Amino acid sequence: MDNIWWDAEAYRGVPDKEDPNAVVYNTTEVHTGPENKRECPCDTCPLAQQCLENATECSAMRNWCSKGDYKDSDLQRLLRGIK
Repeated sequence: MDNIWWDAEAYRGVPDKEDPNAVVYNTTEVHTGPENKRECPCDTCPLAQQCLENATECSAMRNWCSKGDYKDSDLQRLLRGIK
């Protein structure tokens, strides 16, 4: 006897009517990251070329990439290598 297998997670595009809290695995939602509130901090930074050559980033860049915003005091602060 042959078993027929199907991927239950791939076919769960619509939540169950009986279980509104069911996890939906197959969606067309696109995750584009945070909505940036400010321009890239590197655009006006005098150390931008140095960071590019040394593969480093400051606290302002890390916050801007994750939250879309940064404090002016974070520019050129806590430089570290990009992982």
